[in-house]
Amino acid sequence: MDRRKLVHDQLDSKYESSVAYQYGRYGNELSYDDLPDDVVHQAKRSLLDTLAVSIAALGAAGWEAAENMVKEIGGKEEATVWGPGHRTNAANAALVNGILVRHLDYNDTGGGGHNSEAIPGILAVAEREGSTPEEFLTSVVLSYELGARVKGATGGFFKTSEVYGVMGDYRAGLSMPPSVGRLMGLSDAEIANAIGATACRNFPLPILDGDHEEYHNAKNLRFSSISYDSILSCILAQNGFTGPINVVEGFRGIDEAVMDGDMNYDSMVRFDGWKMRDVAHKLLCVNHSSQGHVLATLSIVREHTEPVESPSQWRSNVDVPRNEETANHSTHYATAHAIKYRSMGPESHDPERFDDPVILDLYDKISVEPHPDLPEHSRVGVSEITTTDGTTGSTPPG
Repeated sequence: MDRRKLVHDQLDSKYESSVAYQYGRYGNELSYDDLPDDVVHQAKRSLLDTLAVSIAALGAAGWEAAENMVKEIGGKEEATVWGPGHRTNAANAALVNGILVRHLDYNDTGGGGHNSEAIPGILAVAEREGSTPEEFLTSVVLSYELGARVKGATGGFFKTSEVYGVMGDYRAGLSMPPSVGRLMGLSDAEIANAIGATACRNFPLPILDGDHEEYHNAKNLRFSSISYDSILSCILAQNGFTGPINVVEGFRGIDEAVMDGDMNYDSMVRFDGWKMRDVAHKLLCVNHSSQGHVLATLSIVREHTEPVESPSQWRSNVDVPRNEETANHSTHYATAHAIKYRSMGPESHDPERFDDPVILDLYDKISVEPHPDLPEHSRVGVSEITTTDGTTGSTPPG
């Protein structure tokens, strides 16, 4: 056998066993008929939830800036910009609509993080391609399935940020090209090349969601910018463009260069079960780690009307918000708002409430501590409130 051909055959064989190639093959083989009824139902719930939180975010400063940018640069009319309804190319629509989904931090949790941010890009490409509703929903489910498997390969969303120094949204470079590429008719190999071209260049830094940093509009680009890039990479791959197919496991690929060799390849390509079933939808317009204790606070204050007294504690600057992105991640603001207004919905992000004198006064009366009976990063919580007459109300852990 010709030595050159043997070497090339071995290289092709290595590529075809890569994570990226297997994601492309899995995406192309998945069909609507494969989806259990409850998985389809959950996908529809996430779609409705995503559209609802996007409507609530219309008019946000960061979204307006992106929407104005799209108007300025123009683009082939392929997909709809949510809200105004004008049309632009699919990549632009994925970017600006993705900002809407993320803005309030009201979107779902699942698929490796807040995977509802995948929906704008998939819907934009479905519009571009004239896809059927069934094809669109299949791609939505695919994005959740792949995103969850990428997350599971590195020990979870928080470990990715705290140990490896990148946001878990990097998973979009692996999950989005298969999700949109299948709608565009790409082959397994073309999707694998699109994954390689996208995933080697997109690693959001944790400063976008840092505990001791003020948040900015750029936080809402973490996933949507990679969706944008995925669409471009798929178009490039469809025209013969190549990328490092072994971007995960190759020399100085994601595993070695970013994850310190800790990625679990087996879990990444084990396609049994349905991760879509694990998706959760938020009850409150606040980041997921605050859901538990704010719900606990609401359960107390809705039964009382007196102001509260409690020990003062130092707080970081992210707990004194001056924009919506910081407000939805501020434990002190969320707690104070729940006490003052007995609610935590989209209205809580009205900038006028950031300067509410009652909320400002409550900041120094709020103490936040880890609970010994609850796991780290738990979505449940406990709250204790002491009123001015000395009465204490509390909720048990859970």
